[in-house]
Amino acid sequence: MRALYQFLMGLCCCLLFLFCSQNVWADEQLQQTRFQDAVSAYNKGEYKQAIEGFEALATQGISSALLYNLGNSYAQAGQVGRAILNYERALRLAPGDSDIRGNLELVRKEKGLFQEEPSFGQRFVTLLVLNQWIAVAAISFVVFAGVLLLPFSYGLKSSSRYGIIVMLFLVIAIACSGAMGQYKHWHDGVVVAADARLRVSPFESAAFIGTIQEGRLLHPGKKHNTYVLVVDEAGRSGWLAADAFESIANF
Repeated sequence: MRALYQFLMGLCCCLLFLFCSQNVWADEQLQQTRFQDAVSAYNKGEYKQAIEGFEALATQGISSALLYNLGNSYAQAGQVGRAILNYERALRLAPGDSDIRGNLELVRKEKGLFQEEPSFGQRFVTLLVLNQWIAVAAISFVVFAGVLLLPFSYGLKSSSRYGIIVMLFLVIAIACSGAMGQYKHWHDGVVVAADARLRVSPFESAAFIGTIQEGRLLHPGKKHNTYVLVVDEAGRSGWLAADAFESIANF
């Protein structure tokens, strides 16, 4: 009886596994079909339909390829802000992708959205994505702790031990700095409104400081009511309506 019970339990587990595998496979096939439909719509010049298709897929999960295609669709539809937003999102996932970066720079150039040459620190931060910086810091910390806890009698010279400890400490500090920089990089925003205006204070009756062009990057700060204190690429600061821009990290 016990053997029969074990056999039945094993059979049930196998059937459950097969059922779940089939569902996952079917879902992947459906997502792939929807992706190809959106690509087909883009190739036909049906950009609104392509946007709707890619946006629907993005609610199920994102990838650099999906965001890249969504950015292309918005660019062709004339929605510069959302095109740049999705290119920036795609670059956060694949910072070394030359196609994404090339299309982003092309759209910026066409709309006169020139950027200053990134500093060494900015280039350094984007060498790795956020998860990679965190992984480097975590692995280095584990090794660092292991070296500290290693008995002196293990055979490692004191000078070698201290040298390794200092090196690992520096790697941890650098990786943490990279992770913090990437975190801030992720939380930049992109202006998506065609007529975004800065105000001197977070009130509807406040005077305007100036306008920010659609597609501009900005750094959001504190929020008050429906306004956010932002700093744009030129260093101007002011209060901007929260719905006039969208955070890169807000998928």
